[in-house]
Amino acid sequence: MKTDRKKLISIYKPIICACLLCPLSAQKASIKGQIVYGEDQKPIHGADVYLEKLSLGATSQVDGYFTINDIPSGEVIIRVSMIGFKDVDRSFNLEKGIHDLGKISMLRDTLKIDEVVVDADHELQPKSFLSNIDVAGNKYHKVLKSTLALTLQEQTGLSIRSMGQGSAQPVLRGYKGHRFLLTDDGIATGDLSSTSIDHAVSTDMGAYSGVEIIRGPEALLYGSNTIGGVIDLSRDINNQNRFKKLMVQTLLGTESANKGHFQSVTVKAPFKRNHQLRFSFLNRDLGNQISPKPYGTLKNTQSINQELHGSYMYFGNDFYSSLSLEQFNTDYGIPGSPEGHINGVDISMYRKTQKFNFHKDVSIAGFQAFDFDQRYIDYRHSESVAGSSFKSVILAHQILSLNAKLSGNKKSIGSLLKIRDFQAYEYYWTPDAQEVSISLYGLYEKEINHYTLQSSFRLENNSIIPDITTEYFYANLDINQITDRNFLLFSAATAIMTERKNWELSLGSMFTSRAPSIEDLYSDGPHLGVYNYEIGLPELGAEHTYGLEGSLGYMADRAELKFTSYQNYSPNYHLSKVMGAGYEPGADWIEWGSGSAGWLYIYQMSGLEVYIHGYESEFRYDLNEIIGFDGSFSATRGKNLTDNSPLYYIPPDRIVLSTEVNLNLFSINLMHKKVFSQNRVGLYEQATPGYGTYNLIGTYTIRDSWAVHKFILQIDNVLDRKYYNHLSKIKSIMPEKGRSLNIQYRIVF
Repeated sequence: MKTDRKKLISIYKPIICACLLCPLSAQKASIKGQIVYGEDQKPIHGADVYLEKLSLGATSQVDGYFTINDIPSGEVIIRVSMIGFKDVDRSFNLEKGIHDLGKISMLRDTLKIDEVVVDADHELQPKSFLSNIDVAGNKYHKVLKSTLALTLQEQTGLSIRSMGQGSAQPVLRGYKGHRFLLTDDGIATGDLSSTSIDHAVSTDMGAYSGVEIIRGPEALLYGSNTIGGVIDLSRDINNQNRFKKLMVQTLLGTESANKGHFQSVTVKAPFKRNHQLRFSFLNRDLGNQISPKPYGTLKNTQSINQELHGSYMYFGNDFYSSLSLEQFNTDYGIPGSPEGHINGVDISMYRKTQKFNFHKDVSIAGFQAFDFDQRYIDYRHSESVAGSSFKSVILAHQILSLNAKLSGNKKSIGSLLKIRDFQAYEYYWTPDAQEVSISLYGLYEKEINHYTLQSSFRLENNSIIPDITTEYFYANLDINQITDRNFLLFSAATAIMTERKNWELSLGSMFTSRAPSIEDLYSDGPHLGVYNYEIGLPELGAEHTYGLEGSLGYMADRAELKFTSYQNYSPNYHLSKVMGAGYEPGADWIEWGSGSAGWLYIYQMSGLEVYIHGYESEFRYDLNEIIGFDGSFSATRGKNLTDNSPLYYIPPDRIVLSTEVNLNLFSINLMHKKVFSQNRVGLYEQATPGYGTYNLIGTYTIRDSWAVHKFILQIDNVLDRKYYNHLSKIKSIMPEKGRSLNIQYRIVF
């Protein structure tokens, strides 16, 4: 007993010391200034301000002002560029806090063009809601993991649902699936990750450089199903930045908890003054997940990701356009279960995307920018029993989207046309169907005294047209119910925001509408990855949600504090429920599987009355320029009002505490995450005990005359604790990952 106690003390001692010496998140440096030209110092609207080697940047606003946040201290070189003007370079040593560059004057470049339009901006953005989250730059590099969910897992209000590392998906405030929108530079990614827990998000975060979570009225500019918010991925911090010379970025890394490794290379090459090429390649190979001893390796949880991306951009006098092609492939495993396929399921997926973007500075009825986005997505997903070459389930769709938007100072309006062709093959008997969606959306913002009033709307007509000309086999659906459905949807949001001295307040209300998907209506077949037999509900109506949210924040030089509360009510919440209450063949389960039981539960879509509410808080305190502290608290509650019971799969309460020591080129973070037990469970759901883990992150940056080198060391679950994720279906098989040593090397030149 004494030996064990001494052993524990020896383990905890360095961690306790680190907690005492390195309390959290020291304040990063910021740069601000104003871009002007001419003797009268007129502001330049739309100038690119960029820190090349750090991949950080901003665009000057209507008044010429810009701000770049979250910059590591040290020597930096800033470049200001604008069509029709000569580039301006500034180099200086950046310390903690806010560095005001004052006015940066640009000179006209008469060799380029005779006349320059400087009254339009390609990134006119409404005022951000206080609960928005931005993860970019150094902050993004330190938390980077393979999947979106793992990268965002420590952010306030974020959780993970999964069936193994390859299928990890984010959960926002208890909302999953279709209740939030996942976008790539503003347009939905076009995969099937929202339809099931075993469907991977078709991205690898090593190919991106930032993530933003958007809430409030602005969220309706992206889609109608945004009660949980919008997660927007950015391949580049500033997609419209012009590079004057060749730029290469390479990222290499390893991960011990799955014996994985990854590599990515990005090349940006300008040519002939107004032309620019971008190429990137990524490869990630992860082995089976390794849990703490004595559990060991969780079989069939391997994952392989590959992505190839290429784009061409042309810059005109007052416009730019780009054309890009990308392909993402992933092959991953779902672990076996006695309740389905004993050796697990293999899933293969690819997504091919073609994008065309066009931006032009305009002056039309107060609007200053016109943007057009066209995309075509070809997606295919197949499932097979592990070890078999036969595909038991194949799902595919092709999506064409056309999005046009006019943006101005304090307002925007746009429309979206989306056509989706869906196909299902083999033993999944959902009929082929076409989904046509036409949307009109807009946002208006007005300043009254010290208050910002913001409102938005989205009007959408959604038509689902199943193929009834082809003969299909339906095991559970009545063919007479397979009919065309049309949904006219309206969503709206309002907000009031104000700033007084060090205080900031955001209050918002939202009404959202969502049409059921093709799968919600017409599914009829086994879903191997989740060990379910799924049946749709052809008469299912639209889902509506009424939401309220308020955030109060206090911001000073050395401290920040924020508290958020939200309440959402849905009279027709779409949820797939287990049929029956026992083991009656044909009602509760169907004989379909290779496990010892050889059966799958039958689930059918239903509409429930649901109430979801929660609380979030965040704080940051900088003891001095070196040592800082931060933390967050998240709590979500869900109630099934129809059955008067807890709502299924709501994440448990969580506290995250972190400390940071920042010595400019070197920093170290120690993070403690405390997750409480979840005993508020619905029918067929098991309670999960609480747990606590420690993570350690260290970064070291080397700058020389030709490149920036960054080394990042991540040690997850430092004490190799056994713990279970309540939203993970593997918890009935094995704990989550054990101690993991992750190393990243990033070089930009």
